[in-house]
Amino acid sequence: SPALPPPQNIEAMSKRSHDDETDKFFPATSSQAKRQASNEFSSIITPDYTERNVQKISQILFNYLDGRGNSGLDTKECRLSFDEFAILCKAAKCDVVQARALWLQTDKDNSGYLDRGEFFAFCARRDIFPTVAKMAVKVNEKAQESRARRLVADELFDFLDKDKNNMLSWEEFVPLCKGAGCNAAQAQAGWNVADIDESGSLDREEFSKFATSQSCWPVMKKLHGEMQHMRLREVSKISNAIFGELKASKTSGAEFSEYFNLDELSFEQFAKLCKAAGATSRERALMLFKQTDQDGSNTISRKEFAYFCARKDVWPTIQKIFNWIKAKKEKEKKEESKDKKENKK
Repeated sequence: SPALPPPQNIEAMSKRSHDDETDKFFPATSSQAKRQASNEFSSIITPDYTERNVQKISQILFNYLDGRGNSGLDTKECRLSFDEFAILCKAAKCDVVQARALWLQTDKDNSGYLDRGEFFAFCARRDIFPTVAKMAVKVNEKAQESRARRLVADELFDFLDKDKNNMLSWEEFVPLCKGAGCNAAQAQAGWNVADIDESGSLDREEFSKFATSQSCWPVMKKLHGEMQHMRLREVSKISNAIFGELKASKTSGAEFSEYFNLDELSFEQFAKLCKAAGATSRERALMLFKQTDQDGSNTISRKEFAYFCARKDVWPTIQKIFNWIKAKKEKEKKEESKDKKENKK
């Protein structure tokens, strides 16, 4: 795309006559529409009129509008059609005539499209800037909210996906519905809505669309909060169990203090966990140790170890190690019970 206008031109671009009817962003013929648009953005503080802010605002809005036209293809072309530009005008309560007049002013080369440079010049106009600036803030807030919702949906999906095949079966979907207080008919209706391709399972994208929809989001947000509490309790339980197992194990070359400091792990003890997890390199174990030792004490506290266990990249392995320890203890318990019975005989 063409280079953006140099900074020194920003003032020149903004020096337009505010008396010109077509230069007013809000339609002068509709005071009600003007009030509605003003009220919608009234709570948003207008960013300062600077070159950097104009650049950022034009970029946010251009990226948001690009691909949202009426072609039905939803493709990004790094240029704006009139239909895409009209979305912005409609948000400002402009009528079609007003939008067309603004378009003719902005499409300097009469190409039928706006490149980034032309759109930047539009956003840089003094009479336009306050409105587009607030719109950009609104768009950015919605984008952040959308990302937050998708993150929640992903975490719920991972929690429900018990067999870790990156798909949700009906059986894995049902606990979500029970948690939401749905009866059987409501659960089935929810499944039918979520299973867009009617494949009999939900992929991550289908579940995300379902969970982040306006009708489902309040419930999903609540369930995610409950899941987080459950996860914290589970992490605490598992990390404490593994911590205790590591403290109980003997390490070669162990210092005398290792056995008496019940709330700290030495590097040698932590390295045993890394070896069990497949990190056989001592350098790799040392790197993980330093990442986990947040206070630089050369030992790892129970709290630091819990944070380590809760890491998304670590948690699946920690669960496997915990299950192995659990199975080992159950086996030892059975053998001990068996030995006691034999001794009684």
